[in-house]
Amino acid sequence: MKEFKFIIDGHKFSTTVNELEGNMAEVTVNGTSFKVQIEKDQPAAAAPRPSAQQVVSSAQQAAAPAAGGVQVVKSPLPGSIIKVNIKVGDTVKVGDELLTMESMKMENSVKSEFAGVVKAVYAEPGKNVMQEDKLVEIASAAAPAEPKAEAPKPAPAPQPAPAPKPAAAPAAGVKVTSPLPGSVIKVTVSEGQAVKKGDTLLILESMKMENPVLAEQDGVVKQIAVSAGQNVMQDDLLIVLA
Repeated sequence: MKEFKFIIDGHKFSTTVNELEGNMAEVTVNGTSFKVQIEKDQPAAAAPRPSAQQVVSSAQQAAAPAAGGVQVVKSPLPGSIIKVNIKVGDTVKVGDELLTMESMKMENSVKSEFAGVVKAVYAEPGKNVMQEDKLVEIASAAAPAEPKAEAPKPAPAPQPAPAPKPAAAPAAGVKVTSPLPGSVIKVTVSEGQAVKKGDTLLILESMKMENPVLAEQDGVVKQIAVSAGQNVMQDDLLIVLA
C-alpha cells in the first residue's frame, strides 16, 4: 500500500493505492474508494528478423571472390584421387578436366568452372579425400568487359512436344540402375552386344561431372531402358544384362 498527498488549487487530497493487479488498481481519495485502470505504454515493435533465404544470399555474396581473386575447387564427394591432369602454373579454361576421382565405384571427372592459372594443387593420385576437401586453387582471370547489348531477336514459334514413347517392360536379367540422379549423355552399347566386367555401358552427367556406368559382370546387353538426353533418378533402370 502506498500513500500520496496532493494540493490542487489549494485543496488537500490524501490518496492511497490499496491494491494493484494487472492494470487495475483500488485507489482511495479522501476516504472514497475508486477502481481505476492504468494505461501501460506499448513496447516498440521488434525489428523483423531476416529470412533464411536472405541469410543464405548474404553469405553467398560475402563468400563470392572478386574478379581476379583465387577460386577454390573442392571435392564434390568423398572418394579417392585417380589422376591429376594439371600442375601449378598451368592455364585452364572453363570445362577443362582438372582431375579424375573414384567415388561410389564410378570414375568422376572434376572440371574447372572458371578460367585462370593454377595456383596450388592439393590432390595427388591415391589420396583419399572427403566431401568439401580443397583440391585445387585457381587464380581467376579478370572479368571481361560486358558486350554491347544487341536488339532482341523474335522468339521462334514453339514446337509441339513429341509424344512420349511407352515404357518397355523390363526384361529378366541383371538390372543396372542409376547410382545418382542425372542426365544420360551417351549410351556406348547396343542390344545384343557382349560386354565384359568393367566395360563402359553409358555415361551419366550428375553434379556437373561425367560419370561412366560400368558393367559389374560379363554378359550380353538384353535391354537398354534409356536414351541420350534422358533425365533419370537414383535407382532408375538403365540397362539389363543377360
